[in-house]
Amino acid sequence: MASNEGPRILWEQLKGKKVKTNDGHDVGEIKGITQNSIRLEKGIVNKDKSWIPKYLADAYDGKVLWLVISNDDLAKGYSYTTEPDREQYTRDFEAFKTTPYGQRAVQLPDFEQNIRMTEERKSNTSINSSDEYKNIRDLE
Repeated sequence: MASNEGPRILWEQLKGKKVKTNDGHDVGEIKGITQNSIRLEKGIVNKDKSWIPKYLADAYDGKVLWLVISNDDLAKGYSYTTEPDREQYTRDFEAFKTTPYGQRAVQLPDFEQNIRMTEERKSNTSINSSDEYKNIRDLE
């Protein structure tokens, strides 16, 4: 488990960066960031647009913002077509904290402004289903 020590980066500096789930699936590029959410776009012509809560973010490695959750679980209830309001965000966050992902997640004291940074992954960045991916937290 990571500590509260170490480098951090401002959320606003992540615009245009890729986002991947902990199992290596590309979920899009960051197009906007609000107090509680990240706006993503994926695709070239017909872009899929979605919102995900910031609390799903694990760490930024210099190129990719890694999520603490798998692609399947993200699709099951943490991806939204519009930004959730504050009440929805609070309800979802409380429920998330009771999940195995939520119990492993590291929330920095200044999480609303910054995200934890780690070294860039040293392994091949293309991950296929036969590769066993370990969460970025496990690579430290």
